[in-house]
Amino acid sequence: MKITVLGTAAATSMPLTFCNCDVCKQSRILGGKNIRKRSSIVINDDLLIDMGPDSINACSMYGIDAGKIKYLLQTHSHSDHFDAGHFVTRWSDYATKNLEHLDIICSKGTAIDMNHAINENEAIDLFAKEWQDDLNYGLNIVKHGDKLEIGDYEIVAIDSKHDSRVEGLIYIVTYNGKSLLYGTDLLEISDEAWNIIKNYKLDVVFLDQTYGKGYNAGGHLDAEMIEVYVSKMKEEGIIDDNSLVYATHISHEGNDIHDKMEELSTNYGYHIAYDGIKLEI
Repeated sequence: MKITVLGTAAATSMPLTFCNCDVCKQSRILGGKNIRKRSSIVINDDLLIDMGPDSINACSMYGIDAGKIKYLLQTHSHSDHFDAGHFVTRWSDYATKNLEHLDIICSKGTAIDMNHAINENEAIDLFAKEWQDDLNYGLNIVKHGDKLEIGDYEIVAIDSKHDSRVEGLIYIVTYNGKSLLYGTDLLEISDEAWNIIKNYKLDVVFLDQTYGKGYNAGGHLDAEMIEVYVSKMKEEGIIDDNSLVYATHISHEGNDIHDKMEELSTNYGYHIAYDGIKLEI
């Protein structure tokens, strides 16, 4: 399994668009790992998790042909995770050539909300077969606890508790005997979620660290919660010392510049992801 991290920011970007707090000012000065695009990853160059507004340009930056992506796992439909403007360019009216078939996997609530966003760009109906034929995609609706085998992948959907309106999900992706948990925009890991996750030995884990320790404005995990979850995963044998665990979806709220965050996180058995990092397991 090969993983390319396209972006690691929450909301709009890191530094935050108009912010001049100490963290955002330092991030602009230092650059490098401190400049973060909105969160997304690609697995094996053909499976994208979240078609966010930065994801397609990030693919070009990191040597991935977005036109060859075959699978889209959409965690939810918030604007930092789904950009309808990218999606509608699949329409034949945009003269897109050599279009690979795209399988979209998401919840029903997310699909409905994505469709609203798409309609604001073009009169395309995500659920209609004629549009699926024209844009060359299939729609696979999943809910918490569902397991889907598609291509060479096994996908397991888990409720993120992030936004019940759009039925937000996180995913376990298994490929060639290796398993990854992508847990961004995660409010909590519920007991029901633990009952699913504990059945896996995870090789890679990404967890939401929108907020730093001692600061949480709701809807997401913070650094202290990640520490608890990493410890519990180790206790239950879900991860071990060979597992790669990363925080992503980083905001300026209670967090710090990359190196200072990394120095703290390694004391608790995980790392801070950064844009462009490539993993191979």
